[in-house]
Amino acid sequence: MDVDYCLAWANAGIGQHAVELRLDDLIFDLDDIRFFMANRGDCRVVATYRIKDPSEVDTLDLEDGDDVPETSEVDMAVRLLSAAIIAGADYIDIDMDFPRPELKWLMNLAMNYGCKVILSYHNAFGTDSTEVLIATVNRCFALGADIAKIVTTAHHSAESGRVLALYDHFEAGRLIAFAMGSEGEQSRYDSFQKGAPLMYCAPRRRLPTAEGQPLFYDILPKEDNIVIGDVYPPSAKSIAIRAIVASALTTGVTVLDNVTLCDDVLDAINVAKQLFATVDIDLKNKSLTITGNQNIGKDGLKVRRDILDIGSCGLLCRICIPLAALSRKMVMITGRGALMQRKFSRGCPELTRHGVFVDFCQGRLPAFVQGPLKAGTYNIVSSASSQFASGLMMALPLVDDGNVVVKVRDMAVHPHIQLSADVVSRMGIKYDEISGAEGKSVTYSFSGGQAYRPGRMEIENDWGAAALWLVLGAIAGEAGVDNMLVKSLQAENFILEVLETAGADIERFTDPEMDYLTDTIGYHSALRTVMAAFECDIASCPDLLGPLILLALRCEGESCIHGVRSLMGKESQYVKAFLALGADIRLDGDSVYVKGGFNKTLRGGNVSSHGDHRLAMTLLAADYISDSTVKVDDVDVIDRLWPGFPIR
Repeated sequence: MDVDYCLAWANAGIGQHAVELRLDDLIFDLDDIRFFMANRGDCRVVATYRIKDPSEVDTLDLEDGDDVPETSEVDMAVRLLSAAIIAGADYIDIDMDFPRPELKWLMNLAMNYGCKVILSYHNAFGTDSTEVLIATVNRCFALGADIAKIVTTAHHSAESGRVLALYDHFEAGRLIAFAMGSEGEQSRYDSFQKGAPLMYCAPRRRLPTAEGQPLFYDILPKEDNIVIGDVYPPSAKSIAIRAIVASALTTGVTVLDNVTLCDDVLDAINVAKQLFATVDIDLKNKSLTITGNQNIGKDGLKVRRDILDIGSCGLLCRICIPLAALSRKMVMITGRGALMQRKFSRGCPELTRHGVFVDFCQGRLPAFVQGPLKAGTYNIVSSASSQFASGLMMALPLVDDGNVVVKVRDMAVHPHIQLSADVVSRMGIKYDEISGAEGKSVTYSFSGGQAYRPGRMEIENDWGAAALWLVLGAIAGEAGVDNMLVKSLQAENFILEVLETAGADIERFTDPEMDYLTDTIGYHSALRTVMAAFECDIASCPDLLGPLILLALRCEGESCIHGVRSLMGKESQYVKAFLALGADIRLDGDSVYVKGGFNKTLRGGNVSSHGDHRLAMTLLAADYISDSTVKVDDVDVIDRLWPGFPIR
């Protein structure tokens, strides 16, 4: 946890709360303490240091990058707590058995700066007798404590009751008394109800300081904590589309399991049929049986009427144009709807460089493609050449004999090439992958003249859809996604890294003994908590823009999302839509900036999805943090990814 994360808690505006700085756990130097205290606003601060072993030594990073020579942990505690007192901490919390000379020094310093002293007693093994507990409180006060803190461990309810009975003997405002452990959990709430000045909770599930400590989520008012529920996201259409087309290129029967019949997948099925494949759909078991009837090495790619109608799916366009070059005839690529208005002004430079004829109609579909596609070296160095890289990876192994090299230097597109490479390898294509220096390039090499092998493949679930649902839980209450591949090649699982950076309460539940496997499936859940502003780059996963805007709206401070130009103009539609809802958001070049806060709300209203299914889903989700209803036009476009999307 860094200073920004701690400041997010201080400035969250969640009532009469306090932030405890566990200086024994935080990696704070003196400047960090001063900076935090200067920017914490009206939030009360408890500076705590628990001595683990007074004989331990450590180093402390001071000003100008100089280190203090090796010093005892007691000395370090004194330095850090002294800095907190001088900077304006409201309380310091130290063990009552802290070495006497240093304790006296800290208490005198605290008195001079108006800082209250909490002297603490902890019993990690059990609960003392009533007489001992009372004597311990009296000892704390005799040492000069403003507040006595008595924490024991309860093995049954009677022990919790014994600790709470201290409130019958002492002024409640000067006493914090409760028990740890599962049997002591309720005593934490009861202590506060009896008048304890502080109640302790963990910011998220991974950060409790003791068993039985409630989460911040547990004490949220019901109106700030919406149980959204769990979902089973749709299958990853980007993988399903590749697998369907690849299956149509085989000679034989392939079975694809866990396929969501969204509109884009239905378009892919139609393309498979145009490639002379037969497709049987099993709705009950969510599977497709695809019988391929191609023999590309002998006949070239066979296309019905030499026309490929790709519907409204942009990915199919990027796949089918390189594939069409495998035909021995000119093939027309066409579609429908908004896809026909999308401009491919930069064409397919790597295809044309290798002698393939590609002609668009004023930069738009329909396109006309005439091969042959040849072996050689293909350079993916910019967005211009990367648009059709996924299709190249699927088509090039099928060219006539020869060596093929694909050099990827536009690393933003590499995750999408990886998906194609993974699908073709699972269907029998062999290739070598070599990473360049410092991970700045990747080279794929393989022989031409290969053929796709029919078989069986399960399609994993869509991380882009899961990302939206997890963010919804993080900003609004509680949500979970099930059956997600943990070690996925989908670029959108980057959402987990961003959520972690922001301090979201995200947990994964899998069989620990199976986590080393690449096909481990997990359940992920998100609970609402305070989060800090973040900075990230989504050039390789532009589909995360919507979920990340929502996330940023509920993070303290201004978040920055780089790499948005990869949305090819759609980024402005996202910004305009959220401006209409009242978001503090701006587009500056390749970046989107969003100012947010823990209780940030939108005003709601009528907005357009501009025919973008992911934008439509994001805007519907925004209703959970809006003061009035968010009404989105053309919500049926969501069926391109998630038929039956739970928010309508």
